[in-house]
Amino acid sequence: MIGSPIEGPSDSSTSRGQGPLLSPFTRTLTGPPGRWLLPLVAFAGLVLLYGVSAPGGYFMETMFGGFLGLVLVIVWAPRFVVALCRADGRPGLRRHWTRWAAAPLMGVAVIGLVHFDVPYTARFALSETSLERYAQAVAAGTEPEIQEKTVGLFSLASIERTGTGARFRVRGTGFLSSYGFAWSPGGEPSGDYEGEYEHLRGHWYEWMEGSW
Repeated sequence: MIGSPIEGPSDSSTSRGQGPLLSPFTRTLTGPPGRWLLPLVAFAGLVLLYGVSAPGGYFMETMFGGFLGLVLVIVWAPRFVVALCRADGRPGLRRHWTRWAAAPLMGVAVIGLVHFDVPYTARFALSETSLERYAQAVAAGTEPEIQEKTVGLFSLASIERTGTGARFRVRGTGFLSSYGFAWSPGGEPSGDYEGEYEHLRGHWYEWMEGSW
């Protein structure tokens, strides 16, 4: 019909059919991390930090936090690459740079804290006074040798006297071995008190006992 506009490639039925399908997908790929990704990154980091906050670590928590973190890296990295490579994605990178940077910054912070053993060191430091007071009572015989008790920030699975000291197994730690603390003012426990001991500080030792 005379006067009818010439249909261009962008107006074809194929383009009209693809547009609504591709547009939301493109927006998802190039859009900044939103309401789910960043909280999940924080959650994975907290789980991982908790997992390494005890002697020997909590195996399941450490594995779960590490696996979730890996999945989130796999989700975040391709989106960042797509947004960086597309002309319509780069303005969003500049406009929402804080949201894009938040996930890797949290990841670097978690890796640094784990590398320098900060969660374990801090948790033990906050619990040391309570643990030492309790260990002295167990060694003196004023507290019984029992199987379960929470002291400081640690849940203990067993408490026993070791000559002039005491040792505690921390619940849920390790994988094929169990871990805990030994308080021994007379030096490293030996003789009848089997296990491997690594000096922490003062009268405190980290205690590892194989279960295989």
